[in-house]
Formats: sequence, C-alpha cells, structure tokens
Amino acid sequence: MASVNDALYCVNHPHRETLLRCNRCGRPVCMDCMQLTDVGYRCKDCISQVRSSFYTAHALDYPIAALVSFGISAIAAPIAGLLAASLGFWGFWIAFLVGPAAGGLLAEIIRQVVGRRRGRYLWLIASAGTVFGVIAGNIGLLLWAGMFPLLHLPMLLFLALALSTVYARLR
Repeated sequence: MASVNDALYCVNHPHRETLLRCNRCGRPVCMDCMQLTDVGYRCKDCISQVRSSFYTAHALDYPIAALVSFGISAIAAPIAGLLAASLGFWGFWIAFLVGPAAGGLLAEIIRQVVGRRRGRYLWLIASAGTVFGVIAGNIGLLLWAGMFPLLHLPMLLFLALALSTVYARLR
C-alpha cells in the first residue's frame, strides 16, 4: 500500500512531481498536462475522449456539406453581390444586416441536410464550399453578364459576415 509520503509523478513527464490527479481516470498529471473543466481537473486524454463523443458526423456528411454550401453560394452570391454593389452606400447596410442572416440560413440548411450531426471539420468544409461557390457564381456572372461583383467592398463585407456565421454555427 502506498503511503501518504510517496511522491506522484506525471504520466506524461516522469520527472515532474505532482499532487494532482485527473478526476476521471485518476492518473497523476502535472500543471502542464491538466485542464480545469466545469467538473474539475482533467488530463488532456480524458478531455479529448469526451470531445470526440460529441462529433457524430458520418464520412458522407462532409462531401454533402461541401456540395450544399457550394451550390447555394454559387446561386445566391451573384444575386447578393449585384444587389449590394448596385445600392452604393446602402449596399454596405444590406451586407451588414443580411450577411450574418444568410450565413446562419446556410449553416442551418447544412445542419438539416446532414441530419444535425456534428463534425470536427464540418465548419471548414462548409466554409471552403461557400468560398468556392461564391467564386464560381461570380465567374458565371462574369461570363454571362460581364460583371464581377465579388471585388466590391459590400460584397466582400457580405461574404466575410456570412462566412463568420457559418463558422460559428457549425464549429
């Protein structure tokens, strides 16, 4: 039986003496290897195990998210860009007010399409699909009508706000 005076050493740093233990697995950890959570001090291994249980996305959810974000952005971005660029100063206000709403709507559509499952990189795939869709939509508009609204400041503001909302909703 271990006595009270036996020193504990961190499982990751065998030369560091510690008095802390993970409250989930009970392994001794040093200050560099533990994190304070709402339920106490935990080692990084236990935290990553708990976090991975929240991610339930299937492998097919990632290409679905990419296709949905690409398709919606390719259609909506030229419309939003033309509207924001044609309104001049008011285009900034439209971009400022509608950009986050459009990003939230896109994120909610993606969540519904993938069955409300969460993925570790779903936000990244959806954001990349959105960027490529915006670029493709604007190139299509350039070829069709000779206009490229992506380079207007209201459109860039709209895109930045929509992307930040997609990131925040899907991360």
